[in-house]
Amino acid sequence: MFCKLQNSLKTVRYATSAYGQALRLVSSDAAELVLVKEANGVREITLNHPRTLNSLSMDMMCALQNALVKDKDDVQLRCVVLSATGKIWSAGHNLKELHGNPEIQRNVFQKLTDVIRDIQLLPVPVIGKVNGYAAAAGCQLVVSCDIVVCSKTSKFSTPGAGVGVFCSTPGVAIGRVMSRPKSAYMLMTGLSVTGEEAYISGMVSRAVPAEDLDREIDEITGAINAKSRAIISLGKEFYHKQLAMSLKKAYSAAGQKMEENLQLGDCQEGIASFIEKRAPRWKHK
Repeated sequence: MFCKLQNSLKTVRYATSAYGQALRLVSSDAAELVLVKEANGVREITLNHPRTLNSLSMDMMCALQNALVKDKDDVQLRCVVLSATGKIWSAGHNLKELHGNPEIQRNVFQKLTDVIRDIQLLPVPVIGKVNGYAAAAGCQLVVSCDIVVCSKTSKFSTPGAGVGVFCSTPGVAIGRVMSRPKSAYMLMTGLSVTGEEAYISGMVSRAVPAEDLDREIDEITGAINAKSRAIISLGKEFYHKQLAMSLKKAYSAAGQKMEENLQLGDCQEGIASFIEKRAPRWKHK
C-alpha cells in the first residue's frame, strides 16, 4: 500500500552523496528506477537513477524488492546480481524522506530491512557487483548480499554522522562482516575505505581490477549455475540461520541439516555421478 502511494506522488526529492552534495529532481516512474535483465539463469538488477546517485528512496526500494522476489521459485532462476548505473553505486537513503515525518522515517527504515531480509530468504545467491561508491544505506545494502565483488577502485563509507544521522542500521551490516575496530572506524569517522581495504577487512568477497569485474562475476555465476539449485537453496537457508546460533547448537543443527541434504534426489545424483566419474544430471528438486 505504502509503495503504491509513494509511486503516485510527484514530489521534489533530495539525495545526499558520499561527499555531502545534494541533487534535486522530480520523482519519475518507479519502473525506470531499476533495470532488470535475465539470461542463462542469472537475473541482473541494476539501480538506475544516477541523477539521485541511486539513492534508496521508497520508490527505489519498492522497485528493487519487486525485482528481487519476482518468480523467485522458478527453477530456471539460479542467482541474482545487484549492480548500479553510474559512478555512485548508491548514496544511501533519500534524506528528503527522512526529514520531518516520523511515520515515513519508520517506513523507510523498515522497507530496507524488508529488502535485506528478502535477500537472505531468496532461494538463490545474491551477488553484489560494485564499481563505484557505496555509502551509508547503500553500503548496508551491498554488504547484505551473499557474495560481494567490487573493483579495486571502488569505495565504501558510512558518513551519516557528518549530516547528523549516525549510520546505525548500516552499522548492523558492516559490524557483522568486519572486525569491531574497522567497522567503528568507518562509522565514527565517516572516512571511506577502498575496494582493496574492504577485501582485506572482510567486507567483500573479491576485489579485482575494474576491467576484470564482469569476468569475475561470470566466473562466480557460472560456478553457481553448475550446481543443483535445490542444494544451494537448502545450504543458503541454513547458513543464515546458523549465524544466529551458539557454536554448540549450530553444529547440532548442521548435522541434522546434512542428514536432510543426503535424502535429496539431487544429492544422491551428485554422489552417484562422482562415483561413476560423469557429470551430474541435476533436477533442481
